[in-house]
Amino acid sequence: MTKRPANRLRQAGTGRQPGVKRFRISLAAVPAFKAVTSFPALAALSAFFIGCAHGPSTARLGAPKGNFTTVLIDPGHGDKDSGGTSGRLTPFQKEKDLTLDTAKRVRDELKRAGLRTLMTREDDRFIELDDRVAMGNQLGTGAILVSIHYNATGSSRPNGVQTFFWHANSHGLATRIQQGVVSSTGETNNGVTRRRLRLTRNPEIPCVLCECAYLTNPTENAKVAQNNYRQLIANGIANGILQQYRLGDEGIPPVPEIWAPLSKASDKYVPTKKRRKRVRSADEDGRG
Repeated sequence: MTKRPANRLRQAGTGRQPGVKRFRISLAAVPAFKAVTSFPALAALSAFFIGCAHGPSTARLGAPKGNFTTVLIDPGHGDKDSGGTSGRLTPFQKEKDLTLDTAKRVRDELKRAGLRTLMTREDDRFIELDDRVAMGNQLGTGAILVSIHYNATGSSRPNGVQTFFWHANSHGLATRIQQGVVSSTGETNNGVTRRRLRLTRNPEIPCVLCECAYLTNPTENAKVAQNNYRQLIANGIANGILQQYRLGDEGIPPVPEIWAPLSKASDKYVPTKKRRKRVRSADEDGRG
């Protein structure tokens, strides 16, 4: 009788960041995965996420200085949560659709490069933010989480690309992704911002959230409606991830670690004096 292989997603190490609460949860217990496995046509997705163990091709990628071999791509929003929209602009677009399309493009680029890549959702379904965090935590040491979003405001003026992080071990990844998207698209560089969101603070693995463009900006909305432009965005994200894999934080100034309690839905973003625009709790929670 063949011995059953050990759980391939078991965490490879026991070290974790100070003050980080560990989620004791199995992927099979996450509601999102229960929903996946309840549909026969999607059962393969759950099996893939839980059982896939194909690592990166070291022949193509080389040794990982970035200390990760698995990438979890998170398409923001989904199903009942449309995220931001382009409002009255033409074409009318929903953030949840664009994030899924862009995430799949990033996944394809990373897989072509030989890097093991998973996704929190493969179709138009809603997954709770805490469940997305749990998926990342279940992968454990050797994985990173990259959440993809598109921005929207009450004004048509804001534009550009911005990447969020919280933990010090995510600063290099955020910097490289930000540089990658700006270089690929030529859009305004709104920089890398340290913000305590549920998808930047709560995961135990390096994690970032990229706002790829503004749907409420007429120019950017028209651009992201084009397949080739979303491919440019995906190329930029993938290039940033691959550069972090190859180089780690080499050449990027370090930032100090900041301890803070786990982020939750009731948290509010308090703007600085230079940025007077207030963000409602629901808006901030929707970002992750």
